[in-house]
Amino acid sequence: MVELWTCIFITACAILMLGHCTFPVLLYLRRAVVLGLLLLFTCLRAQAQSPALDSLRQLVQQTPSDTTRVLLLCQMSDQYWVLRVDSAAAYANRALVLARQTHYRHGEGEALNRLGSVYRESNLAQALELFQQSLRLGEATHDLRLQAQNLRSIGIIYVYLRDRREGLAYYFRALRLGEKMHDEKRMVIELSNIGLAYDLYNEVDSSRIFQERAYQLARRLGTPTNYILYGLGQVARKQGRSADALDFYRRSIRESKKLHHSRSANFAYVGLATLHQQQGRLDSSIYYARRGYQAAQLNGFLRGVLNASLVLTQDFKVRGPVDSAFKYQGQVLAMKDTLFGQEKVMRLQGLSYGEQQRAQQALAAQAALKARYQTYALLAGLAVLLLVVALLVRGWRQQHRVNEALQASLAELKEAQLMLVQREKMAFLGELTAGVAHELQNPLGFVKQFAAASTGLLDEINGAQRLTHDGALDREILAGLKQNLQEISQHGQRATAIIKGMLEHARTGPRVPTDLNQLVEQHLQLAYEGMRQQDPQFTARLTTHLGAAVPPVPVVAPDLGRAVLNLCTNALHAVRQRQQTAGPGYEPHVTVSTSRPPEGGVAISIRDNGVGIPAAEQGRIFEPFFTTKPVGEGTGLGLSLSHDIVKSHGGTLQVHSQEGEGTEFVLTLPAVTS
Repeated sequence: MVELWTCIFITACAILMLGHCTFPVLLYLRRAVVLGLLLLFTCLRAQAQSPALDSLRQLVQQTPSDTTRVLLLCQMSDQYWVLRVDSAAAYANRALVLARQTHYRHGEGEALNRLGSVYRESNLAQALELFQQSLRLGEATHDLRLQAQNLRSIGIIYVYLRDRREGLAYYFRALRLGEKMHDEKRMVIELSNIGLAYDLYNEVDSSRIFQERAYQLARRLGTPTNYILYGLGQVARKQGRSADALDFYRRSIRESKKLHHSRSANFAYVGLATLHQQQGRLDSSIYYARRGYQAAQLNGFLRGVLNASLVLTQDFKVRGPVDSAFKYQGQVLAMKDTLFGQEKVMRLQGLSYGEQQRAQQALAAQAALKARYQTYALLAGLAVLLLVVALLVRGWRQQHRVNEALQASLAELKEAQLMLVQREKMAFLGELTAGVAHELQNPLGFVKQFAAASTGLLDEINGAQRLTHDGALDREILAGLKQNLQEISQHGQRATAIIKGMLEHARTGPRVPTDLNQLVEQHLQLAYEGMRQQDPQFTARLTTHLGAAVPPVPVVAPDLGRAVLNLCTNALHAVRQRQQTAGPGYEPHVTVSTSRPPEGGVAISIRDNGVGIPAAEQGRIFEPFFTTKPVGEGTGLGLSLSHDIVKSHGGTLQVHSQEGEGTEFVLTLPAVTS
């Protein structure tokens, strides 16, 4: 310890002896002595080490993991950075060597950043190169925290050099990364740094905005505010708020002492000295400037020594003595030469240019890669488009073939439909012809019998070759022959009437008022006779309930008669089908009734006790070509045609059926109009 103080004394004497020398060689020697004195002060400061350093040193010795040791060595460098920069550099170098040996890229980036922080106090060019290497490692490993740390460090160098654009650009990039990581403690530092940069460029309003944001966030998080308080003091001083500035500076000094942070104490002391200088209190200004000078010397903070020396030079030029002004002016020259020598500035500019070139090359490579990706995307899109076109062409061809097949199927279906309609017409004509033939059979039979009887009478007359002389007998024979001829004429007229009715039935004419009771009764009998012609053994009980209040209704009688005939025929088919499977106690029964329902119009009901219609088929019975009859007995057009006829008259045709019990069709026509 005694030897150390002896070295300090000798160094101080050397400075005094060289204080007024003007020879260049002696000036450089004087600057070297000043630097040596700063190193001696840092050695003295190293004698008092914090408990945190002791704890970190023990952890470094005890931990078996190389990666953890790298990070612990970086933390020790951080602790020494506020105490003595040479020790900080030593631990950062140890961390860098170990990180490279173990290929720990994150640790290598952290160690490079610590080395850059050390060299920033004496060699800005080398510091910038180290920060740029660390930044590239952070970008390669996608380490956002390391990137933000280096962006801040590079920004500090450009702020030192008064490069406003570059300095603020790096600061704001660091702030955006802090926001992206939601790291509020980091954001406090970035906001304060931006505020200090604006203060350096005398943009006081902007500086105040960012310092106040940083202060509010730091108070909420409980983080240190020593640098922020200094920044707020600078703002208050430049805005003429001397009392506020004094308070901020003093609070910054108290917090810096509490944290053992000599650098922030240097800033606050120099700010306080500048405040007293502006107020004309030169003694107070010199006192605080010297306090700031000592704080910077203890830490090896060359820029702090420079700032304090500038204030002291100005104060002693005004107040005297002049030799003290020359002394501190020499310190200013020495610090400027150390920090901003022409060779270092040129090297720094070269590094900045090289970094700009690399950035431009990276942007060019990125643009080329983007263009390549766009080309690939365009080719891929073209391939997809061709594939879509091919699929569309294929689909169109398949659709075309399907359409052709559907058209052919539709043509075949129409042809089959026409054949079925024709078959239904022929079937209906057959049923109608059978009924007409049955009706004609009776008068023709009578004609045949009376003709045979008349022939017999004539044979008797011709056989006797004479008439009897009995006048009464002759008159009786002639009277019988006359009566036979009258009967033949009567039944012939009946046959003529039947044929006439048949022709009238075949015609479709205008709607005329028609007695529905008579029409229903006639077609019920016609349907029954037709069924009897098919099956002479079949008998059924026919019941009619014809409403006397049913008025004539304007209809096309042949058409409506055809519908009623179809419904009655279906009812007779249903009861005959059930008779074939029922026991001897079953009696086929068909009931036809006419009435005037309360809602108006005329209703015709045709009910049977046949087999009934299944519930699943009741919704389809009016569809064309749908039939419930066995194969070969129906075409499925009877009910469809009947439904169409009723609809053409403005009416409805409904079905009510219970399978195994019977069916009822209700034909309703609109109300009668006068």
